[in-house]
Amino acid sequence: MFKKRTIVVMMGVLALAAVMASAGTRTRSCPAVPDKEQTEDTKKYQAAYSLVMEEKWEEAAKALDAFLAAYPKSAWADDARFWKCYVLDRFGESPEAVFKCYQDFLRAYPSSEWADEVRTNMIRLGQELVEMGKREYEAIIKSMQKSGDEEVALAALYALKDIGDENALQSLIDLYDQSTSSRLRARIAELLGDFDSAKAFKKLAEIARKDVSLEIRRRAVNAIAEKRSPESVRLLKEIIQNELSLEIRRSVVQALGETGDPGVIPFLKQMAMAGTNPELAQTAAYSLAEIEGGEAAAALQQILKEAVSLEVRRAALHMVAERKDIVSLPILRNLALNDPDSEIRREATHLIAETKNPEALNALKEILAMAKDEETRRSALFAIGESGGPSAQEILFSTAVLSTNEESARTAVMALDEMVKAGRPALFLDIFRKSKLLEVRRAALSALLEPSGEEAPDPKARIASVKSLGQLLKEEKDPEARTAIVEALSETKNDETVSILLDTAKNDPEIRVRTAAVSALGEIGTAKAREALMELLKKKDAVAVDR
Repeated sequence: MFKKRTIVVMMGVLALAAVMASAGTRTRSCPAVPDKEQTEDTKKYQAAYSLVMEEKWEEAAKALDAFLAAYPKSAWADDARFWKCYVLDRFGESPEAVFKCYQDFLRAYPSSEWADEVRTNMIRLGQELVEMGKREYEAIIKSMQKSGDEEVALAALYALKDIGDENALQSLIDLYDQSTSSRLRARIAELLGDFDSAKAFKKLAEIARKDVSLEIRRRAVNAIAEKRSPESVRLLKEIIQNELSLEIRRSVVQALGETGDPGVIPFLKQMAMAGTNPELAQTAAYSLAEIEGGEAAAALQQILKEAVSLEVRRAALHMVAERKDIVSLPILRNLALNDPDSEIRREATHLIAETKNPEALNALKEILAMAKDEETRRSALFAIGESGGPSAQEILFSTAVLSTNEESARTAVMALDEMVKAGRPALFLDIFRKSKLLEVRRAALSALLEPSGEEAPDPKARIASVKSLGQLLKEEKDPEARTAIVEALSETKNDETVSILLDTAKNDPEIRVRTAAVSALGEIGTAKAREALMELLKKKDAVAVDR
């Protein structure tokens, strides 16, 4: 360990560097007013300040003294006084002299923008003086720490932590015992974790068990876990056995996983398997995933097979899929086909696509062919779409066109809709022409005109699709299919479809198709659509007159 004097000096350098860094961003400390607009005192202050920044300590001290003598009422006077104390510190004055300089500053300018930095530096210097045997400064520091200024008290905490000896540790413990501030006690709990000391560990154990704040207890638990020692593991296990708060128990379970200690695996596995508290059991499964090695991997697989709680099994399922030390594809395939729970089957199927395993697509094809329920087949189709690539597109297209199961075929169209970006019109028109199932053909039309996930479809692509449907409407023999095309066109709410619908309303051989076209014009509702409806009405009136 460094000598205390060295530590304090290093702390001082860092603290002062931080002050200089913060000062550089303050417009008051480094005025940037053009020379012709600056007052004389501003020019003089800026010149002195520049010497500080250039670390010309002797010249800076003289310039600051001259400024303060000439302009004691200047708006820059407190800045100059602060930098004078700073220069004294850097120039090698005694800690007592620098401390007094800062003390005088606070008496003169208690509300200055620099007051917080000054208090922080005084605590730093006071700690140094106390360590040098000047105990009279201890009372001053304690008075400042009890002043209610939490930022200053926090600075004192970090200074004590950096000193790092037994006296500093006792001071931190005393501050914890005396403080009513949750913020300070929380920081102390964290800092105690940095001490390699039985006393610090004992205090952390007390905080973890007894502090009135759940957040502070949680921080103490995390500090204990970071020790990664057999004693910390033993203590965490003891806490969870006696703790009533679910939040703290969950924090302890998480902390046990973060220790990385293989010795906690049986404990976490038992907690996950028992399922007496599903939320805690689920946390145990996630914590096991933090531990490397085959034993943890085997524990996760056992939980996946045997845990009582569905949520715990789901947690284990995701952890198994994510681990690199588990060959997850065959496990997921088996679950997708054979697990008694539908949620597990569905999630296992989706996770196969996420494995990015080259054999994932083959596994999904098997699930699609062998699954006993429709929900799993639907999951397989969407997972195939998520896999991406020409092979996945081919599987989905074949299912959409050839499957006699309407639900599966329609799902294949929906999965293609989410997957395909290029060549959409030709693909979905092809499905419409080849499928024998009306609902599948409707789904293809919808995908053609309203691509999934596109907030603003390409206008040119929309026009091309509408024209293709217009031609398809003339070619299609099945009245039901023609009606489906008309209904799809009505969903566009667009004038490009008006001429097609008007022609259909006038000329389609089936009255139900013509009626659907008239209704579609009404749904579009634009001025052009209203004109088309008036044209139809005039034609009807003319026919009626002829008769």
